[in-house]
Amino acid sequence: MSRLAIPVSSQTLYATGDVKLWVNVVLALRDGAGNFVNTRFFVDSGTEITTFPAYEAKQLGLFVPANPAAVRHEQTGLEVRSGMLVFQIDGMDQTLYAVSCLLLGDPNARPSPNAPKGTLPRNLLQPLALLEKLNFSTKKEQGGPPYGELVIEKK
Repeated sequence: MSRLAIPVSSQTLYATGDVKLWVNVVLALRDGAGNFVNTRFFVDSGTEITTFPAYEAKQLGLFVPANPAAVRHEQTGLEVRSGMLVFQIDGMDQTLYAVSCLLLGDPNARPSPNAPKGTLPRNLLQPLALLEKLNFSTKKEQGGPPYGELVIEKK
């Protein structure tokens, strides 16, 4: 059985003293030519669906619908297109996984680096879409990372 343990990252927010926690996972996305490109994603159980920038999807040669949906992404105000990501999880076996996703933004225009961070498309992985094939759990052991680990195990 393939297994990966990823330490939970943290940051203390200066203004309030609260602690922000997150987990990043590297996915090897399969591009349009069948090659794999390592891409960092936030594991976000709070997001409703996996998201990925439409511009990057087009650069990878993934299928990007020409016309956006009739709605906009509420949190960022960006155009929305339906997409699919096929990937392997870096650090695990060679199993391919596929998830539907929202491709955010204009596929023909690179997002401005000067745009407010909250309006940029983000790489968010909704782990619940993978529950048929993977188990996700958290654990904290004495002497381990201060906020524990996210453990991903193949079923």
